[in-house]
Amino acid sequence: MQHTLKKLPKSTIELTVELSPADMQSYLRKAAAVLSEQSTIPGFRPGKAPFEQVVSRVGAQRVWEEAAQLAVPKNYSVAIAEEHLETIGSPEIAVIKLAADNPFIFKATAALLPEVTLGDYASIKIEQKPAAVKEEHIDKVLADLRKMQTRETVVNRPANPTGDKVVVDMAMSLDTVPLDGGTTKDHGVYMDEEYYIPGLKEKLAGVKKGDIKEFQLKFPKEHYQKMIAGKDVDFKIEVKDVFELQAPDLDDEFAKKLGQGSLAALRGIVRGNLEQEAAQKETERRELAIMEEAVARTKFSELPEILINEETHKMMGELEDGAVRQGLEFHDYLTRINKTRDQLRLDFAPDAVKRVKTALLLRRLAATQQITVSEPEIDAEVERVLALYKDAPEQHEHIRSPGARQYLSGMLRNRKTIQWLKEQAR
Repeated sequence: MQHTLKKLPKSTIELTVELSPADMQSYLRKAAAVLSEQSTIPGFRPGKAPFEQVVSRVGAQRVWEEAAQLAVPKNYSVAIAEEHLETIGSPEIAVIKLAADNPFIFKATAALLPEVTLGDYASIKIEQKPAAVKEEHIDKVLADLRKMQTRETVVNRPANPTGDKVVVDMAMSLDTVPLDGGTTKDHGVYMDEEYYIPGLKEKLAGVKKGDIKEFQLKFPKEHYQKMIAGKDVDFKIEVKDVFELQAPDLDDEFAKKLGQGSLAALRGIVRGNLEQEAAQKETERRELAIMEEAVARTKFSELPEILINEETHKMMGELEDGAVRQGLEFHDYLTRINKTRDQLRLDFAPDAVKRVKTALLLRRLAATQQITVSEPEIDAEVERVLALYKDAPEQHEHIRSPGARQYLSGMLRNRKTIQWLKEQAR
């Protein structure tokens, strides 16, 4: 194996690695074994077919392609070690030449670990505020619990403007053109709650089952769909049912149904939960404030674009996963916020820089303070995560994998480093 090194701007390097056909022989043999596991080769058990038989079956080029996948990580690491480079993040790999019985050439573009000059963190002063819970917060939770216990009874009378639920089929159109997503079936409108379209509840006051109403309402100017924001939209409503809502009294009997001895006891439980939640949020706020101040007191050499691009990619993935968990197609989400992927990446860039700097600072602090994570600590974290996924056994193999252990080790090290930084800031 031979390689050449080229230094690029912004703490980035480019390695061009060349492996001769002789260098590739061990990888070709391993690749053939992998492919024989995946292919049915008559006369041989999976993984046991001779090299020549595998080549004859799948083709030399396919074997070389598989061998290249095996050769790149190993030889990239060797070249980095020989050059005594300290890289960070994943390299960008580009295959330059890949043809059977020819030298295999690939190019790796990687980010060098930027220089981090630590600052004075002991003088950081971020106060921990008391986790106060107001009585109205407790009242709000109790009201929500009461609402969850509400009984709904179909009634054959006009809808009461305060306290009923009206179920309707609804169709919306603008200038006689049906709105995309504007037709809904069995849509429930609670008459005692604010609705996102002002005036709809008022139009439904007094309606009965079977009624059909047509009217026009103005959409809010700040509505996410710019095409209809501030516009007069036509509605056609067919009333399917009217429900009377009967909420239980907020008394000791209500508390007993929720497993508490009295309303006072239930109120105490709610208060405790809210205080715990408020304390956790305050701890997170203080940690974030300390990290932001610590980053501001740290000097960084020029950040590689690869790192920033990688972080924006992660942030896009996090946003997309969040949208999917809420039942949204990411394309529809982008339409709602009137953004393209490229525009979102630009929006993410400042926060991506902050996240990269934070990661670099934590890495540097962990090294200087000799903050490490033991194997038993990783084992305990693996068991904790497995418990969270006890109902998803298909995830267990991945959670136990070396890659997952490495990720958990880094996460635990960061937690310890943040704790050290918090202790300095006191």
